[in-house]
Amino acid sequence: MIKILLKESRDDLRTLLGKRELRRGLLTGSFNFGFCPICETKTVFIIRKDWLRDFYHCARCGSIPRWRALVYVLQTYFPNWRELRMHESSPGGASSEKLKRECQKYVASHFFSDVAPGRMKDGFRCENLEQQTFADAEFDLVVTQDVFEHILNPGQAFSEIARTLKPGAAHVFTVPWYYWKPTLVRAVEENGAIQHLENPDYHGNPIDPNGSLVVTEWGRDFCDFIYKHSGMTTTVVRIQDKYRGIQAEFIEVFISRKPVEKDAPIKNESADMETG
Repeated sequence: MIKILLKESRDDLRTLLGKRELRRGLLTGSFNFGFCPICETKTVFIIRKDWLRDFYHCARCGSIPRWRALVYVLQTYFPNWRELRMHESSPGGASSEKLKRECQKYVASHFFSDVAPGRMKDGFRCENLEQQTFADAEFDLVVTQDVFEHILNPGQAFSEIARTLKPGAAHVFTVPWYYWKPTLVRAVEENGAIQHLENPDYHGNPIDPNGSLVVTEWGRDFCDFIYKHSGMTTTVVRIQDKYRGIQAEFIEVFISRKPVEKDAPIKNESADMETG
């Protein structure tokens, strides 16, 4: 183990060993060596808790599996992503930082209730995914990471994303997917107010300490829902690759493509990438 680590530079080794989480992982044996799609270098992946989706970290960049999965899918299916016009809604984490840093035409947005749509705040454009101010066919890629479980009118949001994509362009995203059961709607909007159909559940929000309400638990009809509201074909990519630190629950990455021609045949697909 030490021989492998010593292949890294002294500075990198000092940084790795100085991290408390890495020392704990090494002592308990809950780690593995691999290659991080975000760092794009050799690293150590540390399992800090049993819930791998949030606690299986790269020792270098701190990334988690779903971030690494999304970047790996971009690298695999869109190898020229750095040159494309990209919109990411509600960015956060090491994957978003990589997209911003390396994509030449990257635009990031959050929804701010106190800012007019299309205006800037703290370096982000204010956009409501359900009613965007972007022009038609403006983007080659739209990226969202664990966003669509929180949207009150997801059909309208998928429709708007399709509108802003160029023909043949794609929405690449993650969302917890309960593929073995029907979709569960946990909350709805009625007359401008939220009505809870289930006990409220909140996930972390990069701009709101109160978190984001979970509105929908997407089930087996998810891809059909996307097609119904946007006309986009959806491919589901499920990766299990320990070497790249992509192992966890709810690890799917979705690729929804806008048809090149209006009347082109549409079908939904799935793909498993068993690489490690």
